[in-house]
Amino acid sequence: MSNNGYLGKTSIGVLILKAGQLEAVPPLLTVRVPRNGRLIFVLKKRYSRYINGGGTPMIYAFGEVMMRLEAPHFQKLQQASELLVSYSGTGVNILSGLSHFGHRTALVTKLPTNSIGIAALAHLQSLGIETSHIVRGGDTLGLYFLERGFGGRASAVTYTDRSNSSFCTSECEEYDFANLQKSSVIHFCGISLAVSSHTRQLTLAVAKKAKAQGLTISFDCNYRPKLWGDDSTHAKSSYEEMLHLADICFMTEKDARFILELPTTQTEKEKQIEDLLPQVADAYKIQTIAGTIRDTTSISAQTLKGFIVREGTVTYSHVHNLHVLDRIGGGDGFVSGILHGLHTKVEPNNLIDFATAAGVLAHTTVGDSPVSSLADIKRFTEQTIDIER
Repeated sequence: MSNNGYLGKTSIGVLILKAGQLEAVPPLLTVRVPRNGRLIFVLKKRYSRYINGGGTPMIYAFGEVMMRLEAPHFQKLQQASELLVSYSGTGVNILSGLSHFGHRTALVTKLPTNSIGIAALAHLQSLGIETSHIVRGGDTLGLYFLERGFGGRASAVTYTDRSNSSFCTSECEEYDFANLQKSSVIHFCGISLAVSSHTRQLTLAVAKKAKAQGLTISFDCNYRPKLWGDDSTHAKSSYEEMLHLADICFMTEKDARFILELPTTQTEKEKQIEDLLPQVADAYKIQTIAGTIRDTTSISAQTLKGFIVREGTVTYSHVHNLHVLDRIGGGDGFVSGILHGLHTKVEPNNLIDFATAAGVLAHTTVGDSPVSSLADIKRFTEQTIDIER
């Protein structure tokens, strides 16, 4: 037995196929055999590029993971004797959409060190989201209860004890920004500004660090009056601070009017978009602004139209008729489509049509997280409405 208490150790190397040639990779792993018999695999850091996708750009999101508890079969909570469990969050949903488009994605968050945290971690991995940047600690995960609407009855969401979750009580210093790829995108959601003053300061601090490291900042305003409550007086200054950091922003004319308090003489939605959002882009030096126009006939029957603002020009998508199966996460599907299009340098007309189609399809799958592939969206845009055999 060696002096360090191990029965022995060995190293493992591999051959990889690179540009049609076999390349020998020096030992990647040291395998140690301790006295308890459980093998310990130690990755040599300088070779991690061989297994993490090499130079393939990563897309990150910073935000909370929540447990979704849904009353099944359109029941109200007082009728339900069981609840359906899944895990969600704006960042989770957007990264899920992107991972299903073939991108490498990773969530930066904090999860509790208990069975709930383990279950959430497993769910993220099942969506194709990398979890190496997740911090563990605490014992609480944010929860929300969903009562799905039907006909004229709107869906209802109830949050519980969210501000005390592992993520919402975490500190900026807990996250390791040194290992984030410098040329990557990191997405933030305005909900994190609203949960509490602590999460607001945390989100702003993380965004500033990411910006200083050269990452592209994506920000979704996602203004929720219910979450801001009596603290809404801080909304304008907080959003302005984030907008000054943002390179990509998701917002509507309502955000410009009611959060930023920009005046307009226009009365139609599209005219207000064309009047206000290029002003926002110019004032905050934002490269891209995107959003959707939604018209609702009933809970399940709606229309959706996307828009994108680049270099002062507003480009619109086709109008889509929506038959909604699950409303939550639909907007995140749109965001994932925009980020995919920007990442792959799609021109604005095709980009906005793709992103809007991604948002529409996200309304047609169960759960918050989009799971449509590029092939699914291609079939949808080609209007092949039939059973695939």
